[in-house]
Amino acid sequence: MQAERPLAADDHDRIVAAVHDEVARWGIDRFDVGAMAHRHGLDEPSIRRHWPEPESLLLHALALRPGDDGSLPDTGSLRTDLIALAQRMVALITSDEGRKLHGGHLIADTFVASMDVRRSAWRARAASLAGVFERARERGELRAGVDHITALEMLFAPINMRALYTGEDIDDAYCEQIADMVYRAVSA
Repeated sequence: MQAERPLAADDHDRIVAAVHDEVARWGIDRFDVGAMAHRHGLDEPSIRRHWPEPESLLLHALALRPGDDGSLPDTGSLRTDLIALAQRMVALITSDEGRKLHGGHLIADTFVASMDVRRSAWRARAASLAGVFERARERGELRAGVDHITALEMLFAPINMRALYTGEDIDDAYCEQIADMVYRAVSA
C-alpha cells in the first residue's frame, strides 16, 4: 500500500479556510464535507483520504483559529498572561471571521452528535492553553486544585457574552477587569 502524500501547505490552508467558511455559514451541525468541497472547488476524495471522518476534519480546522499563531503568552505573571489571553480572545471574536466562526458553534439541539465535536474542540483548545497555568503553578501563583479549564471558562465567557449577545464594548480595560477577577479567584 502506498503512503498518502502529505498535503501541500496551500492546499491545507484552502481546506481549513473552507471548513471555517462552512462552519460560519451553516454551523457545526450542518457541516458536510461533500458540499464544502463542491462549493469551494476542492477535491473531496483527497480531503477524505486525509480526514476519513468529518469530525476529524472539523476538529483539525477548529484547532487552527484565525489570527492565532498557537504561541502561549509568557509574561512572567499569571495575571498578565490572563490579560493577554483575554485580549487575544477579543481580537478573534470581534474580527468578522472570528465572530462568524464562533456563531457556528451555537447549539440548537443538545442531543445532536455534533455536541461531541464542540466538546472535543473546546477541550483541545483548553489543553493547548494549559501551559499558562502550569507555569503559574511552578511559580507558586496558583491555588491547589484549580482546574485550568474552569478558569479559562471564567475568563472567556464574559467576553463571548459581550461579543455575541450584547454587543457592548470590549476594550483593554474590560479585559484587565475580567482577568483580575479570574486571577483573584485562582491565585494562591
